[in-house]
Amino acid sequence: MEGPLSTMSAPAVYARLARVVSWLDTALLSVGCVMLFSLMLVVVADVSLRYLFNAPLAWAHEIISSYLMPGLFFMVASHTLKSGAHVSVDILHNYVGRKTRYLFEAVSCTLATPIFGLAAWVSAQNTWKDLQAGAVSSSGMELPTWSISLMLPVGFGMLTLRLALHAAGYIGTLLSGRELKRLPAISGTEELTS
Repeated sequence: MEGPLSTMSAPAVYARLARVVSWLDTALLSVGCVMLFSLMLVVVADVSLRYLFNAPLAWAHEIISSYLMPGLFFMVASHTLKSGAHVSVDILHNYVGRKTRYLFEAVSCTLATPIFGLAAWVSAQNTWKDLQAGAVSSSGMELPTWSISLMLPVGFGMLTLRLALHAAGYIGTLLSGRELKRLPAISGTEELTS
């Protein structure tokens, strides 16, 4: 029995997968934006109450350090890779041809995918253990630890999907000669990313 994906060409399958991953990415980016805005509100409220009324928010530090800061980081990690905004070492990229740059990107994404996949798997197992054990944080708020650690498998999982998609795009470009995935911009150039 043939499904809809089996009748599509490789570039069409890649484009469909890229749309799904981008949709997930945008959803997590939205969550990250809400977290950033919440972080700003909590900090402003805490500082204002501390200096105006000598009554800081007792829960502000834990919410910021356990949820908002880690969540902000992990929710946007994949989008940062998509945007080409991660730190990269591209000193050799100025001295090699386009095909070699595609090879560099294909190898690095292919090698990174299982590493971040393993990180997602291990963190998901730890989150599941916390959920089953009913563990709570040791602070006065006694927040369930699974709700804190849940951000790791979500962020690592999404980053794994993005890396796998990039690897497939770079490898597909090398094999087919058709540009499925554009190269990231080289630092210090006017090159645009997609």
